[in-house]
Amino acid sequence: MMRSILALFITLILIVGDLSAQKKDDKKKSATELSVLNGGVVYSLPRTGIRVMVEVSQEKFFHGPYAEFASKYLGIKNPGTGDGEIWKITDLKMETFGEPDPSEVHKAKGAVASMLSLSDQGVLLGINCEVKSEAVKTFTSDFTPAIDVPREIWPDLSMQSFTVGKDSTKQMNNKLKPFEEKAAEAAHEIIKMRKRKAMVLAANYDKLPPDGQAYQVMVDELGKTISEYEGLFVGKSIKSNHKYVFEVVPDVKGSKALVAFRFSPTLGVLPESNVSAKPIMLELEPNLDLARNSETKAAPAVGETSVSGLVYRSPGIVVARLLNGGDVLAQSRLSMAQYGVVTPIPDGLVNGEYSIEIHPVTGAIKRIGY
Repeated sequence: MMRSILALFITLILIVGDLSAQKKDDKKKSATELSVLNGGVVYSLPRTGIRVMVEVSQEKFFHGPYAEFASKYLGIKNPGTGDGEIWKITDLKMETFGEPDPSEVHKAKGAVASMLSLSDQGVLLGINCEVKSEAVKTFTSDFTPAIDVPREIWPDLSMQSFTVGKDSTKQMNNKLKPFEEKAAEAAHEIIKMRKRKAMVLAANYDKLPPDGQAYQVMVDELGKTISEYEGLFVGKSIKSNHKYVFEVVPDVKGSKALVAFRFSPTLGVLPESNVSAKPIMLELEPNLDLARNSETKAAPAVGETSVSGLVYRSPGIVVARLLNGGDVLAQSRLSMAQYGVVTPIPDGLVNGEYSIEIHPVTGAIKRIGY
């Protein structure tokens, strides 16, 4: 009885192992098991694009109505006396992406044509293996300088009105008070609040809030009020941050410098087609030694042929720089498909015994397995 149970147990293990092996082998099939497709399958190799990500700050400045009296009453030197707008580039990044290369469209022939894995754009991703295609990213850049400017730049003027009737003076008519007198009153309020804040920080008041949080709130509110009043003299800035994305696909036969986008310190970031701003150039410097050696090694040896129609890329190395005139804003070393060479995949690797994974951005062989 025990022998029968043991024999049955061993038999079940062998059956399960055999099924598992069959399931695993189903992922790869030999070339003789695959049917030959008439006409073959068309595929593309990728070319490499450069995605430029830009972050900028936008600042709109409004001069204070009492700017001309800032030095006289508060000792503030050279306050802004005019309105303006300033844009600054705060961050630049570069990354690569892949897309079909229209100059590298090929056709796989024979049984191997049914072994291809392609992206949703028709780019070759793998041979005799399953490779998942990543979703293509879509970016939208909004060039509207959407900074939120309040309708009333100086809402605090109600506390220091320009008409006598709304002031805390004893004069009783609606004639306009001299402008400098208004500035002197505002400066007096600022000095008085600065002293009050100093007393609070020095804890010289007889009665202080019972907890630290209320104390901090009082200090913060005093600082905010002082800042609002000082804005009447030094002006007020409204700031905003913006992000933009530009995609550039270099042509190895074209120019080594391309316009990535345009930038103006007063207008901000603009598309490449807008010539009212200075161009930010993308300069590309390929590694020529690597390109020459790749061409030499990629040449087929005597007797080496390929009838499958399958090719891959040996990418080149490029130093990419973003330039504002003669100033280098950012620099990266990138692998790029179109600066390398295209070479056939040997027939010995596409007989169904191997799986080959292709890099989706550079077209290089990423992995060869059994």
